[in-house]
Amino acid sequence: MNISIRYLAALAVLLLTRVPLSAADTVALKQQWLAGKKYYQTVKTEQETKAEIAGQKMDNSMNMTIDLTMTVSPKVSGQPKRVIIRYERTAMQMTVNGQTMGFDSADANAGNDPLGLGKTLGATVGKELKCILNDQDQVETIENYDEFVKSLAPGAVPGFDPSKMFSREALTQMLQQGSLRAMPGKPVAAGDSWPFKTEVDMAQLGKVGVNGSYTYKGTVDHGGAKCAEIATDGTLSMEIGGAGGGDSPLAGLGLAITDGSVKGTIWFDNQLGTARETQLVQEMTMSMKNPTDPSAKMVMPMKQHVTVSLTKIEDVK
Repeated sequence: MNISIRYLAALAVLLLTRVPLSAADTVALKQQWLAGKKYYQTVKTEQETKAEIAGQKMDNSMNMTIDLTMTVSPKVSGQPKRVIIRYERTAMQMTVNGQTMGFDSADANAGNDPLGLGKTLGATVGKELKCILNDQDQVETIENYDEFVKSLAPGAVPGFDPSKMFSREALTQMLQQGSLRAMPGKPVAAGDSWPFKTEVDMAQLGKVGVNGSYTYKGTVDHGGAKCAEIATDGTLSMEIGGAGGGDSPLAGLGLAITDGSVKGTIWFDNQLGTARETQLVQEMTMSMKNPTDPSAKMVMPMKQHVTVSLTKIEDVK
């Protein structure tokens, strides 16, 4: 009798510890903007490119930092919720064939900038995107789109105009992605995966597409916050010359992108409704006409690390 009782008790414990789909073991992910909050975000990109021209090998690098703030206003008197995205700082450092150049919008005297990159890429600093959110807290439209694109400076590359890079639809779609490109649509348990697929037409640049999947690994402590750890694995593609891009200065270079991939991890704070941190590794192979021999091609493997960090959240005063 004692043996039977012990067996049943052990079996009960075993069953209780092996139920995988209980409410405690699943999470319903939900992206949201918290009204009355101001989010501070930093995006860092570290890029390495290898090339060979006329037998000479060149290792090029680029480091770029963008600081953003996002201020969320609540619905007032029947008005929809809004978020104002402001570009606070842009800094870049490039090393090309041993020559270093760069700029920092926070310090006009910093760096060596012979190409005027600070004027071009730094044109967004101080600018705001005023976005209207729908009931799902997704960006529905950009109120000041025309004003924003007109404020961008002409490109440093002849014929390349940054104000024509983003259509209203493309910019809205990019902002809609938030920290996750797609939600699972149902509670997920550790090991569950769901797909994502996006394509953005960036006019003079071309069409950029990402196709892959997310996998929920479990809930972990990340930087003192309880976060869902989500792995991402996808392919990255680019078609030079999207809508309006037939006359792109890039088209004449014979530029092509192959073997594109994106892998990484997202730490998503479900209580907050956004990612605390995203770390991605993107790899691709670029090829283009060799300027010293038009009949030949240059092949340039490229790898970049992208880190998006939520650095602070505060109440709007």
